[in-house]
Amino acid sequence: MNHICFAILLVLLAQPRQLTQTPNSAAQADQPSKIPEGEAHFTADQLNKYYLVYDNPDVRYLRAAFDAYLQGKAKSTEETKWLDKWSKDYYRSKFIVLSRQISTFGGTLITMMFQDRPDKVFVAWIYGEGTERALTLRRFDQSPGFTDGDVKRIRIRYRAMLEDKSHAM
Repeated sequence: MNHICFAILLVLLAQPRQLTQTPNSAAQADQPSKIPEGEAHFTADQLNKYYLVYDNPDVRYLRAAFDAYLQGKAKSTEETKWLDKWSKDYYRSKFIVLSRQISTFGGTLITMMFQDRPDKVFVAWIYGEGTERALTLRRFDQSPGFTDGDVKRIRIRYRAMLEDKSHAM
């Protein structure tokens, strides 16, 4: 009997633990920011390379998905479900891409912020479906892991991009 209890205890201890509590805002305030302080300054060459992100089909699709949703013509009920979670004022604004990366589960993750409402960082999962790999918005939500302090630093650090209406999407 003792061997069975010991074996169960070992199995339980070996399993990865998940945090069930989310940090409160006081705990968030104490966390160091992962965003460097101060405004970033970029060379013209660096900016030109960055602007290429807006030529990617998945980034363009995201803009198209926002526009279709605003016109009541969302591609699917799934896209509507994700976009209904947030104010339409976000989608009326242009957005800047903070990062674009290939998702482990396929498709692309686009981390972005809206120029006219830079109070949250969002992440969109754009996925190619079917044999024709037609793009679709699989998920759209506030990006986890960014504190209020991080968002404030992003607004300062990337001010030039947040104010640049000609290159944003």
